[in-house]
Amino acid sequence: MKDKREIRSVAGMLTFLISPTLLGLVLADNITSYLLYLIAGIACYAMGLALFKRRTFFYIATIVFVPAGIEIVHMILNGATTSLLFLYTCIIAEPGELWELFTTYWWVLATAIALWTTYLTLNYKYVQNEYLIPSRVWRYGIAAACLLFYVLCGRMEPVRQSNPTDIFLETAEVIRLHRTIHNADEALQDFRFGAEYENESALPSNQDEDLVVFLVGETSRYDHWQLNGYPRQTSPRLAARKEQIVSFDSCYSVSNLTAVSVPMMLSRATPEELDRLYGEKSLPEAFQEAGYRTAWIADQSFTNEQLLRISSVCDESYYFEAGSRLQRSYMDSVLLPPLAKELRAAEGRKEMIVIHSLGCHFKYSARYPASFSVFTPDLKDRDIRAIIEDMDLTNGRLIRDRIVLNEIRELFVNSYDNAILYTDWFIDTVLQQIEQTGRRAVLVYVGDHGENLLDDEKNMLMHGTFYGSRYEYHVPLFVWTSSQYREAYPDKIRAMEANKSKPFSTMHLFHSLLDLGHVRFSGWEKERSICSDSCRAENPVIGLDANLKCKQLPM
Repeated sequence: MKDKREIRSVAGMLTFLISPTLLGLVLADNITSYLLYLIAGIACYAMGLALFKRRTFFYIATIVFVPAGIEIVHMILNGATTSLLFLYTCIIAEPGELWELFTTYWWVLATAIALWTTYLTLNYKYVQNEYLIPSRVWRYGIAAACLLFYVLCGRMEPVRQSNPTDIFLETAEVIRLHRTIHNADEALQDFRFGAEYENESALPSNQDEDLVVFLVGETSRYDHWQLNGYPRQTSPRLAARKEQIVSFDSCYSVSNLTAVSVPMMLSRATPEELDRLYGEKSLPEAFQEAGYRTAWIADQSFTNEQLLRISSVCDESYYFEAGSRLQRSYMDSVLLPPLAKELRAAEGRKEMIVIHSLGCHFKYSARYPASFSVFTPDLKDRDIRAIIEDMDLTNGRLIRDRIVLNEIRELFVNSYDNAILYTDWFIDTVLQQIEQTGRRAVLVYVGDHGENLLDDEKNMLMHGTFYGSRYEYHVPLFVWTSSQYREAYPDKIRAMEANKSKPFSTMHLFHSLLDLGHVRFSGWEKERSICSDSCRAENPVIGLDANLKCKQLPM
């Protein structure tokens, strides 16, 4: 390389390719050996440069552009190399979620496109299609040394965490999970729980009155509900129903991502026995075996294969897009008409309904109408980009300046609390519809996971972080019962009141919902039912980390 422009171009392009590795040395806290991590990151590209002519190599290396962006974003947000669940979420993300993120942080996408364009331009204009090292012996020697390094050290964690090795390994695991889920249908055809309806309390003439509704809330924090002691009036309608509700103090989601937490709630799987998630049928199917009509009503998770399979075997399934696929609005209210239809259709039959709402999912300000902008200023008034543009950088007001963070946090918290307020209205409207049936009814509400709102010195936002904070795992769980249900089953109400302060994970929900609906089978665990006198507290509470490994949840 005699041309100085080519030397500068190659140096700049190589620096860009190894930038995730260099950032990892500064930002990633989960690396146990920085030396091995650095060698592995360099060895990958060194082997490529040894085997291919340099222009060809740089063209081939463009396949790591998107993964490199994922790695950089993950390290900035989470202080760790890319996790399995983060990559899984990126791959299966719904268009609406991506659109909301891109329109909020459009400058990040614009920067990535500009870098990619510059990279390709430099390669096309200034890089010659010749070997970087003329000597064939040296080239093959370097390639062999790099390959030997991976053979000897490939199983070591720092090597597996290096970029782009970690992305390739995690992608392979995502593909394996996808195939497992995809092939589950055939394996489950002959599976049966052997579930039966056992209700000794109800009179024979009205045994078909039971109605069980499971409402899964999206991105719902325990400590932002007025019902749970939050000083703001974020759930006034449910607070007015306090005598009808038992709210649990210490429920923790098994995962901080919807794609895992919701399927886990609907199965007998536990962090220690994940295979049950793919090898057994679901909660609605257990209710079906016991003679219940089942329905699924949702306005999200259009791409989650496990949830699509479960919803497809229900007697009725309704998916509603609140707005277009790219422009999702606040309209959880679109779920109310199909609910009313189902309640009419199930007259004279036992019924179990799953409602999967969009709830408080980011972008929070898109989850509620302007009439619910009670806490202001919120993200309907200003956006993060406007705050950054208004910052006086000459006086050192950087993004991590506490004043700026507090201003951003106020917008996020106010918008989030307004979304909770709208969710309170939605749930209350659901309860009004149920009350009009006059049936023995129970509704269980739980958050699939929580959310970070720049709560502490870690300055974390949203959810799905590598280490997972208590704000992501501690979720609201409450049970509403109709007057007819409370009159028929006072023992269950007393048991729930006695269990409301016991710590446990959402793995209790499968057995609890069956108990609330008087469904039994040989594998039902009384100790995992929150409406049982035998309910067992979990100490410690075990969940899943970002790589689907067991961990003790933060409390």
